[in-house]
Amino acid sequence: MKIIQVSLILLWRVWFFIINIFLIPLLAGASIPFLFKEKYYYIAYWFYQIWARSNLFLMGFWYVLEKDKEILDKKKQYMIISNHSSIMDIMLIYSLMRNHPLVFVGKKELAKLPFFGFVYKRSNILINRKNLSSCMQVFKQIQKKIDYGKSICIFPEGGIPNPSILLDHFKNGAFYIAIIKKISIIPFTIADIKKKFPRSPIKGGPGKIRIKQHHSILTKNLSLKDKNFLKEKCFNLIQFQLKKFEREKNKQIF
Repeated sequence: MKIIQVSLILLWRVWFFIINIFLIPLLAGASIPFLFKEKYYYIAYWFYQIWARSNLFLMGFWYVLEKDKEILDKKKQYMIISNHSSIMDIMLIYSLMRNHPLVFVGKKELAKLPFFGFVYKRSNILINRKNLSSCMQVFKQIQKKIDYGKSICIFPEGGIPNPSILLDHFKNGAFYIAIIKKISIIPFTIADIKKKFPRSPIKGGPGKIRIKQHHSILTKNLSLKDKNFLKEKCFNLIQFQLKKFEREKNKQIF
């Protein structure tokens, strides 16, 4: 029985690669003409959203979104932050932020991938956290993207943490930028996907993903002295929600 289960999961994982063998050249390729001028990025972003929603649908994922009562201003930029537990987090953020074209701050290594790397590099901001000068350049790039009217998404954990860690320590970058540019932070808490699409190729499966979109946090009256306070506030907010999601899941089991 265990062999059959593992075999089905492996086939499901292979299906993910097959999907993207077709979707990435098709949709990422279609976005390329719109990546050379900032004013056309919203068109490229539309293709990324189609890619993201197609992946979620074809992999058998659907999300249930819980939101605090708030209407986001379509003309404003935001700093999007979230816990990070799977590659699917990127697709979820794309799907959720439909009216606010955003760029991700991600690992430089992904730019080495054939074809995808080119599109990734043109549409997002790459960082090498081991290189201080690289980090400084990234801060400048982020500020330029905000000035061009884009929102920014940063996973403040700095990567996908060990599965045993509920929420890893937050790095400073997202909060530093949000305060410097006086843009509000929108925290997201994403549950379930850590177990449904983990790093292990023999674990996971389709199903529901629970997401909480928290009320935006204003930064216009904050200074850099408040950076650690802001970081701790966002960390505690997401950590509390993750624990709440876990309690709700345990109640359903029993």
